[in-house]
Amino acid sequence: MFKKLALTMLLCAPLVAAAADSKTTNKTAPAPAAPVAVNDQIWPEAGKYPVPAAPYSATLRSISLEDLLQRDLLPMGVYKGTPQLAAKREWLDQNYYATLAARKVWHQGTGPSTHEFQGPITWDVVPIPQPAPPPCDKPQPTGYDAESCRYVNSLFKDVKDPAKAKALREQVRKGRDVWFKGTFGNQDEPYLHFSRTVPNGKADIWYPWLDTRERKTRFTKYGVINDPDCTEGDASTNWWDKCADPHSSGVLGYRKYFADPTKDSTGKVVFDPASSPYQADELKKNKRFIIGHPCVQCHVSFDPTNPPADPNSPKWENINALIGNQHINQPTMFFQGAPADSLARMALQAGRRGTIDTSLVANDFQNNPGTQNNIMDFHNRRVFTEMMKDPITGEIKPGRTQHVLKGGEDTVGDHLALIRVYVNIGMCTEECWAPNFPEPGALFGDKTSQRPFRIKQCAKDCDAWNYADAKMDDLAAFLVTGGPTYLMRAKDVDGTPGTQMIDTALVPKGRKIFARECAGCHSSLVAPENVRNDKAALERFYAGHVFGKEDYWQIEFSEAERNSPEFQAKYMGKDKSGKLRPKQFAEKDVFGQDWLGSDELTAFNIIGTNSCRALHDNHSQGHIFEEFSSEDYKKRASPGVVPQVINRMIPGLGGMKVGERKIEGGPGYLRNISLLSVWATAPFLHNNAIGEVTFLKDGKTLDASVRGRVKQFEIAYDELMMSDNPNDKPHRPQKITVTDRDFKLAPREDGQGPIKLPVAKGTPLANFTSSNPHSPLFMKCDDQVENKGHQFGISLSKDDKMALREFLKMM
Repeated sequence: MFKKLALTMLLCAPLVAAAADSKTTNKTAPAPAAPVAVNDQIWPEAGKYPVPAAPYSATLRSISLEDLLQRDLLPMGVYKGTPQLAAKREWLDQNYYATLAARKVWHQGTGPSTHEFQGPITWDVVPIPQPAPPPCDKPQPTGYDAESCRYVNSLFKDVKDPAKAKALREQVRKGRDVWFKGTFGNQDEPYLHFSRTVPNGKADIWYPWLDTRERKTRFTKYGVINDPDCTEGDASTNWWDKCADPHSSGVLGYRKYFADPTKDSTGKVVFDPASSPYQADELKKNKRFIIGHPCVQCHVSFDPTNPPADPNSPKWENINALIGNQHINQPTMFFQGAPADSLARMALQAGRRGTIDTSLVANDFQNNPGTQNNIMDFHNRRVFTEMMKDPITGEIKPGRTQHVLKGGEDTVGDHLALIRVYVNIGMCTEECWAPNFPEPGALFGDKTSQRPFRIKQCAKDCDAWNYADAKMDDLAAFLVTGGPTYLMRAKDVDGTPGTQMIDTALVPKGRKIFARECAGCHSSLVAPENVRNDKAALERFYAGHVFGKEDYWQIEFSEAERNSPEFQAKYMGKDKSGKLRPKQFAEKDVFGQDWLGSDELTAFNIIGTNSCRALHDNHSQGHIFEEFSSEDYKKRASPGVVPQVINRMIPGLGGMKVGERKIEGGPGYLRNISLLSVWATAPFLHNNAIGEVTFLKDGKTLDASVRGRVKQFEIAYDELMMSDNPNDKPHRPQKITVTDRDFKLAPREDGQGPIKLPVAKGTPLANFTSSNPHSPLFMKCDDQVENKGHQFGISLSKDDKMALREFLKMM
C-alpha cells in the first residue's frame, strides 16, 4: 500500500498543484515539469529487461526524414505550426514524455456532471506525467522499452557517424513511444462525449474485457492483443492486470489513468482511486481508472511472419505495431454497459472484424466502416502537389501531400494528416470537436449540420493539440521505418516455413497476369495514360520490373527470361559498389521498391464496391474536417450521380427512388491502395467484406498462424475472383448486415428523444445508419450489399487465377 501511495503522490502531485493554481478562465494552466526519476516507484521492474538483439523476420527500413528531404519528398503541406506551439516549443521538448497524456482540471464549481454538450470551457488541460525511458545501452524498465531498443538498434547501421546514427534512432524511438503511449487527453471522448449517446451515461461506458480475469480469452473473444509485459492480476491489483508499466491496462492500445475521486453531495471524497479498497462495482462505474487510446489500438497485431504459439499470450517478438489488426471485434468491445438494443450497440454491429466506422463520432450519417491503413514502405508512396490553405494565415499556395484515407482525404501533408487522427480518436473533443457537431434533434437552423474544426481555435483553447503537434515529426520518423511482411520469410508456430505455402513455379506466369490486369492501379510505377487501357502494352511496360522484394526477384521471372542477354542488358545494372542488381534497385536501392499502389483516385461507380465510404464527406467545404483537405480535393470533378432514395425507415414510401443527386465537393472516389503484404491482411476491400476470418480447431479462437493467414487470403481471393451478379453461377453470396433483434429506434444520432420507431429483426443496418436525422426525408447513402464490386479479373481462366494468386503471396 505504501508503494502504491508513493506512486500516486509522485504521478499526481503536480496535477494537484495545477488544480490549486487554476483560474476560472479558458486559458490553460502552466504545465508541471515531468518527473525524471527512474525507480521502482514509477516502474516496479526497472532494470529487469535486457535489450534483445535477435533479428526481425518482418522488414524494417532504415529511412529517415532527412533521406526524404534529400529526395525532395519533404516537406509536405503548408502548415508550419501554431503561435502557441512556437511559444512553447522549448518547454514541450523538455517535457516530451510528460505531455504524452493529458487530463482536465476543472474550475471551482464545475465538473463533468455540470458540463453540457457544446458548453463553455471551464477547465485547464494539464499533463499526466510519465518518465522518459533510459538509453538503449542500459537495461530497460519494461519489456516494451527493451523491444523499442531492439527495434531502433536494428536501424541505421549504414550511417557511418555514430552520433548521427544515435540521434536518428532516438527520434524513431520517441515516435514509437508516441504511437504506443500518446493519448493526449482523448479519454474525454468516451467518458464525456460517448456517454451522451447511451441511456445511463458514463455508467454505460466501461470495458469488461479489461477485467484481469478475461486475460486468458481476450484475443479469443475480442481480437485484442494482451500486453506481453503484464500478467493476470488478482484482488491485490483490484482485478486489473499486473503490469511493468503502471499506465498499461493490460491490453495494447489502452492506457489507464486514475479517475477523479468520487465525492458525495457535500464534496467529501468517498472513493479515492489511488488508495480506496476494491469495490465490486468500480469497473462498471469507472471509479478507479479511465482509459485513453493511442493509435496503436487499431494498428497493432501479430507479426504475420512470427506469430505466437498462444494468441492470448504473445511475446514482444510476436508483435507488429503497424500492420493493422484485422481480428479486432469492435462491436463486442464498446458500450458494454448499454442495453443490447441501444442505438450505439446496434450501429457498431455494422462493422466487420478488423473495421471501425471512424465517422461515427464526427458523423457523416453514412454506414461506412473501414479497415485500418496498413503502414508499410511509406517512403515509396506517391507524393502529389495540390493547392492548400494555411489554417493559420489563410494563405492559399501549393504544397505536397499524399492521398491518405480510403477516399484520398487528408490531403494537406503528413503532419496534419497524423494529428487529425488523434482528433478523430478523441483529443480535444470538448474544446474543438464536439462544438462543431450538429445538435441532436435539431431540424432547423445552423445546428442541423457540421461546422468546420478550426486549428487556430483548437491550439488556443486546448493545449493537448500543442502537446501532440510537437511530436508529429517524431511519429512520422517511426512510421517510415515500417516495411512489408513477406511470406517467404515467415515461420509458422509449428516451424513450417512460409516458403512451403507458395507454388513458386507459378509465380512468373502470375507476374505477367498482374502486369496486364492489376498493375495499372496497383503499382507505384505509373504507366502513361495511353498505355493503361491496353493490356498487352501494360505487360510490355512492366517487363523486367520487379514488383516484390529484391531478395526474391529471380522467382518473379522464368529462367529463360533471367538468362536472356536482352533482359540482362535492359533490366540489370551495377550499383555504386559494383554489384549486379535489378536496375530499379541498383539505381534507387530501397527507394526502387514498388509500393504496389498508385494512390490515384478511381470513381466509386467504376470500382463498384459499396459506395458509402467513397461518399464520405467530412472533408468537404463547410464540413468538420474542411481544414484537413486541399483546395484541389474540394474541387474534384464530380464522379457522377446516385439515386435520390426516400428514407427506408418511412413506412410505405421508404426505398422509393425520386430523381438523382449529383456527387460534388470532393467525395465519390477511392484511392488505388497498396497490395504490400496482401497475403497477410485478408479479408479484402475497404470494409473487410470479401472473405472470412478463420478459426482454430476449437471454433472459437481466431487463427493468427501463418497457415491461418494464408487460408484467409485464399478464401478472400477466391471470392474476389467471383462475379457479384446473383444471376451468375458461381457468384459471391451477398453480404448485408442485419439487426439481430426487434428493437425501438430513436431517430437521433445520440439515441435519445421521445420518438421510438419499431425496427424488425432482419432489417439491414444501413437502413438507419445511412440516413441523416437532421434531413430525414432521403437516405444519405443507399447501398446495402457490402461485398460487391471490384470485378476486375473475374473472367480469367482457372489456371490464370491460380498463377496470380501465387504471385500475390510473394508481395
